[in-house]
Amino acid sequence: MWQNGPVARVTRAESKERTRQRLLAEAQRLFRERGYAATSLEQIAEAAEVTKGAIYGHFASKEDLMLSALEAAPAPDYAATLNDRSRSLPERPAAFGRAAAAEQPDDTEEVAVYLAFFAALLRSPDALKRYGSSREGRLRALAHGDGAASDDLAEGVSPVDAWVIGQALLTGLQIEKRLTLGLVTPELFERAFGLLAHLYRE
Repeated sequence: MWQNGPVARVTRAESKERTRQRLLAEAQRLFRERGYAATSLEQIAEAAEVTKGAIYGHFASKEDLMLSALEAAPAPDYAATLNDRSRSLPERPAAFGRAAAAEQPDDTEEVAVYLAFFAALLRSPDALKRYGSSREGRLRALAHGDGAASDDLAEGVSPVDAWVIGQALLTGLQIEKRLTLGLVTPELFERAFGLLAHLYRE
């Protein structure tokens, strides 16, 4: 019998998973602070207190590490506002625009990381295919969980169509907000998403 009770043993699998999660966390932090291109695997390994070789026990490449970090990140709860039944269907996109504008950070680091990573993806067909499949899966899951049934949408518009259009608009506004300071206001977010009301039946 132990005086202070049994000591919980960490299995090899648990230790490996902890290392993997530490690598993901440090990669996310360094990519944000320094940029995707300027961050090396050596820097990530040092921050996670492992060897560079240890990274390859978990990830095939820097792109694989970034993709895994993106896939592990929780998806924003976009559906909450769009499923708010206290508002009519046509009013919900504008309400979402207001909420999205309020959630936008003032700094540009996160957007810059994504743009640099997208540029790298476009030069790597395999990585692009993997990311595209993951992104499509998330959009389909959002559409599947949307409170608006297909018959709430205008003729010829599917739930997936509505989510893809909305995501493209959000991404574009996030980028434009950083490029044209002062023009992309919360009111513009609301107005832009309000234009999507025509996707729904009156």
